[in-house]
Amino acid sequence: MYKNLLYISVFRVLRGIAGGIITIAFPYIILKDFHKSIGYLGFIYALATISTAVLSVLGGIIADVWHRKNAVIVMSALLPLSALLLYLKPSYMVAFLSAILGGYSATGSLMSGGVGGAIMPAVNALATDIIPKEKRVFAYSVFTFLTGISGAFGAYLIRFIPNNKEAFLVAFWISLLGILFIIPIDSYHKKGRLDTLNSKKTIGQFSVVGFLNGFSQGLITPFLIPFFIIVYHIKKSDMAFWAFVAGVLASFAPLLANILYKHLGNLKSIILTRAIGAIIIFFMPLIRNLYVDLILYSLYPSFRVLALPIQQSMMSEMIDVSEIARAFSLNQISRLGASSIATMLTSLLWEFSFVSLPFYIYTSIVAINIGLYKKFFGNQSK
Repeated sequence: MYKNLLYISVFRVLRGIAGGIITIAFPYIILKDFHKSIGYLGFIYALATISTAVLSVLGGIIADVWHRKNAVIVMSALLPLSALLLYLKPSYMVAFLSAILGGYSATGSLMSGGVGGAIMPAVNALATDIIPKEKRVFAYSVFTFLTGISGAFGAYLIRFIPNNKEAFLVAFWISLLGILFIIPIDSYHKKGRLDTLNSKKTIGQFSVVGFLNGFSQGLITPFLIPFFIIVYHIKKSDMAFWAFVAGVLASFAPLLANILYKHLGNLKSIILTRAIGAIIIFFMPLIRNLYVDLILYSLYPSFRVLALPIQQSMMSEMIDVSEIARAFSLNQISRLGASSIATMLTSLLWEFSFVSLPFYIYTSIVAINIGLYKKFFGNQSK
C-alpha cells in the first residue's frame, strides 16, 4: 500500500508544479503578450471548464468499468500535450486549444486539480482502492497538501523562467515526468457496470451542492489574479510571490482537516470553512487597498480547500465502491458546468465595469449551499 501511495504522491507533486506554473503564466500570456481583454480570458476559462467537465466524466466511466490506472495514464497525457502546443506555437488560437485540452479552467484550486482537473476523479478513485476507510481523511489531507505546496512552488518558480513561452516548456517536461510514476502502481478494484448506478440519490445530492460550489468558484476564482492585474496593475513577479504565499498557506490548511473532522465531524467542518471563505470574498472589493486585499487573497484558498479531504472521504463512504469514479466525475461535471456559466457571467459583468458584483453574488450562493448541505447530509454525516 505505502509504495503505491508514494507513487501517487510524486505524481500529484509533479502535476502540482506544472499546474502552478500554468496558473500564473496563462493569464499573463493572454492579457499581456497577446493583448486580449478580460472578457476573452473569461471566455477561454469557461470553455476550458466545460471541456474539463466532459473529459472528467469520460475518465470516470473508463476508470469504473475498464481500469483505473490505465484511465489515469491516458487522461494525464492531455496536460503535457497542451503545454507543448503552446510552447511550439504561441498564439491566442493555440492558447485557446491548449486551455481546452489541458483544462486551464482556474475554477478549482491546484489542490483539487484546477489545471488539468479532468484527471482528478480517476486519481481519487484509484486512491480510494488503495487506502483503508479509516485512513482516508488523513491520506486525502496529505495528497491535498502535497499538490498544493508543489503548486505554490510552481507559481513561485515562474519568477526564474525567462518568459511565458519557456514556462510552458517547463510545465510540459514536469507533467510528462509525472506520468511515469503511475505506471508501476498495483491497482485492483471492483469493476462497475455501465448500465447501473445504485448510489444515484446520494450522487445526485452531492452533484447539487457541487453545482452551487462550482457556480460560486466560477464567479471569483478565475478572476482573482486578473483582479490584481486590472485593478492594481500588479507586476507579474509580485503576483507570483503572493500566489506562492496563498498556495503555501492553502497547502498546509488541509493538514488540519483530520483534526477538524475529529472535533466537528463532516458537516460542521464543511459549513464552517465555506462560511469563513464567503466572508473573506465579501470584503475584498469593499476595501480596495492593495496590501489588505493581497492578505485576503492569501487567506481565501486555505478556507476553501480545508474541508476538501473531508468531503472526498464522505463521498467515498456514502457511495458504492464500484461507482466511486463516476460519482467523483459527475460531481465534477456539475461543479465545472456551473463554473463555466458563472465565469461567463463575471466576464460580462466585468466588461460593463461591475467588478464588485460577482463577489457579492458569491457570498449569497455560498449561504444557499450551506443550507442544502444541512438538508441533504444533516442526518447522514457524523
